[in-house]
Amino acid sequence: MSEEFLQELHRVGREDEWHYKLMMQGIRRTLAARKSEGVFRRYLRTIRKNTTGGWY
Repeated sequence: MSEEFLQELHRVGREDEWHYKLMMQGIRRTLAARKSEGVFRRYLRTIRKNTTGGWY
């Protein structure tokens, strides 16, 4: 989700009903953006990044 959207969501209290409406709106935008991506971009997003050897 975009930074602007997250800042607006933080301004609204959790008890307020707008919080849930904004959250659902953000999720719908994110899913629509992912759906409009090309096949290659979707494939690259699903590949897991290999992060090994950081603990020793």
